[in-house]
Formats: sequence, C-alpha cells, structure tokens
Amino acid sequence: MAEEIKNLNEESNNEAHFSHEELVKLTQEAIDKIIESDPLFSGLPSDVTTEELKSQTAVAQGQAITLYLNRGELPRLSIVVSPNSTTVLDLKKAIKRQTTLALCRERVKKKISWKHVWKKYDLCFDGVPLNNDNENIKNYGIANKVELQYVKKRREKNKIGVKLAEDNLKNF
Repeated sequence: MAEEIKNLNEESNNEAHFSHEELVKLTQEAIDKIIESDPLFSGLPSDVTTEELKSQTAVAQGQAITLYLNRGELPRLSIVVSPNSTTVLDLKKAIKRQTTLALCRERVKKKISWKHVWKKYDLCFDGVPLNNDNENIKNYGIANKVELQYVKKRREKNKIGVKLAEDNLKNF
C-alpha cells in the first residue's frame, strides 16, 4: 500500500501543469493540425465554426451544394445550402450568416441593414432576379457551384402617378 502511494505521488509530481490559456492554445493547435491534414477540411479557416464543418461534410456526402456569391470588388463568398428544400428566403438568410462571419473574421465592426440591401439589390442567377422569397431555388435552375450576384434594382419613378394614369385610361 505504501508503495502505491509513493508511485501516485511520483506520478503527480511528473505531470505538467498548464494554465487555461496554454490549454486553449494547445487545443487550437491540435485542431488546426487535424483540419490541415484532412483533405475534406483543408480549405477551411483555422477558426472554423461547427456549422462550417457540418456544411462541408454535407457537401462531401452529396446532401448540400455550394453556391458562390460574386460581390464585385469583395472576395467571392461560398454559401452552402440544401439542394432540395431551400427557398430564396433561406438562401438570403445563408448569405446573411456567411457575410456576417466573413466580416467578423476580417475584424470589421460594421452593421449591415439587410432590409436596405434587399430593397436596393436583387439576388440574380444567370441574369434572372430571384424575386419570390417562397420559391424553391431549384425552380430557378440553381445547382451546385453556380455563381450568383447582386444586381441593382431598377428604380420605378412615379409609380403612383403611372398607376393613376393607367386607371384613368381604363375608365375612359
């Protein structure tokens, strides 16, 4: 019994003691090595989120597709969504999440008014605006690895005046 206690004391003296910060750093380094060595996850950033890991796995298993959003001068944004049940509104929400994540990674503290974005711009695929939020993206012909872009909406001047003139002509 005394020998066992002596062995336990020696083991506890040989153990390394780490601070919380050191353990976090070691864990992050280990995760980075795992991600870098795995061909499926090698393109992901070191501060990858659980959602991004799940999305990448779903793409590899054929359960999700990757769409690319061309943002003009800004880097192209990868959006992962389900190919079957995704509506235009779901796609817009995914764009919002990915844009917010990209801004956080770039340490940009800027609030985007998405109401303003969708009021001023259409999300387009192949020149066709995705106007109906309830429409499935498949109905627009959107498939894996296609490119979407923002297109500034055309402003309709005198919308009320035109409507009144049309109504007057009908009654004439």
